[in-house]
Amino acid sequence: MVTTIAVGEDTLDMLRHVKLELKTDNYDQTIRKLVLGMKKSKKSMFGKLKNIKAEFVREKIDRFDR
Repeated sequence: MVTTIAVGEDTLDMLRHVKLELKTDNYDQTIRKLVLGMKKSKKSMFGKLKNIKAEFVREKIDRFDR
């Protein structure tokens, strides 16, 4: 099923640039890649700072329990 959607000129321009960057054949593939990319789970940052030697000290201004 083919559907027509209305987008502004600036949105169409952005879509053209993304289509070239992603090297997709058409706008349908481009939009699908963008949507699927947004739905992927983000890589966890848990444990990334485990090798830092500096001790973490929270500043008083960062606290919410005033």
